[in-house]
Formats: sequence, C-alpha cells, structure tokens
Amino acid sequence: MSCADDLTVDDLTTSVATDVLERVSAGEGANANLWAFIDRDNVVGLNLVEPGNAPKVIKTWDDRLDEEEFVESGVDDEMILHVPFTASVRLRTLLLHLPGQGHPHRPGRLRLYANLPNAPDFADLEALTPIMDLDVSEPPIQRRDGAGRREVDEWSLKVQRMASVFSVTLLFSEANTSARSTVFYVGFKGDAKQLSMDMSKLGQIPAANAADKPVDGVAEKKGNYTTIR
Repeated sequence: MSCADDLTVDDLTTSVATDVLERVSAGEGANANLWAFIDRDNVVGLNLVEPGNAPKVIKTWDDRLDEEEFVESGVDDEMILHVPFTASVRLRTLLLHLPGQGHPHRPGRLRLYANLPNAPDFADLEALTPIMDLDVSEPPIQRRDGAGRREVDEWSLKVQRMASVFSVTLLFSEANTSARSTVFYVGFKGDAKQLSMDMSKLGQIPAANAADKPVDGVAEKKGNYTTIR
C-alpha cells in the first residue's frame, strides 16, 4: 500500500507546538491522526445529560483512554455528536473509545453522516441515508496497549465517500440496556487539504498590471485611455 499521499508531521503548519505534533502523529500507520483539524470548540451534542460536554470527547492521542471525561445520552440511548473540521479532510478511519463489550451503556449501532452544515436533530437524520451504518456492539479487533489497557476501536471508513469532508455527524443508539449510551473518545485518521496564502502579498498589485490599476479606486475612461486621478 502506498502512503505517499498520507498526511505527515511535515505537512502541518509550523505554528503547531512540538508536543502537539507528537500527539497528532501518534498511532500513525496508513493514516495520520486528525485531532489538530477538528474544530473542537464547535463540536455539538444532542440528547446529552450535559450538553456542554460534547467537545470533551475530542481528546489528544495521549488521553484517548481516559474515562474521567465522557458524554452520555439523556432521555434514551440515542445521541448525536456533530464534529466540524477546520479544513477539508479525507477520512479513512474512525477511532472510538466506548464502554467494554457487553457493558450496559455501550451503544450497539452507529450511523455516520458527512457534510451537514449544522448540527441536525433526530428528525433531520431520519430523513437521510447514512454513509455508513455500523454495528459497534463489539470491537472489530480486540487490542491492548503496552500497559495492557483496552485500546480504542478502529473502524475503516468508505474513503471514496469521504474524500472531501468538512463535518461528520455520528448517531449512536441501541445500547445494551436501551436506556443510555456512553462515549469516552472520538477521533479520526486520514489526511487534510490545507490552503496556504502569502499574507505579505495581500494588497499588492502585480508588477505586470500595476500601471492599469486605479489609485484610490477612482478611474475615468476617455476614448481609448484610462485616466488615473
């Protein structure tokens, strides 16, 4: 498998701190962790016991297994998490840390939608067909970290359907108890398309066309001439 088009640390802006770069690149294989491109302040959750907790599940790689901060559903086991990005991204892998297999609060079903401009409500999603409908009742692969802790689950995504994504909406449901769903961590792997601009050139007129540009926005045409005042 070629990794030539994968995001690397060198592709990130130099304004990102070194320790952040290390966390972003952690777990890198065929993909790179996209934590740095999630608009964490604008992550929204619906039907949460604590609505303001939605951004808390967007953790650094170092904190992915932390279970002190989490979100849980309110009146039933359905829960929406809407995750916007700060750049157009290509998603390849979904990372989840959920309660263990068989736990009463582990959701059993996840429907995934892309590029919704705002956080939808449940009625909105019922009218839409998800890009993926996953059975998350058990991990795809049982994995442990170096300390023997249960690792995050990794779900492969349909890359061809997620080549240019600016938001992802996750609908969790069907917990074992059908009463409450809990999520500790949400992350993504893939690569980001970053646009760059030389800010020093803003407001400058290219030399080839400088003579044709009006000064102070005022120009008067006379015959075949343009008079600049």
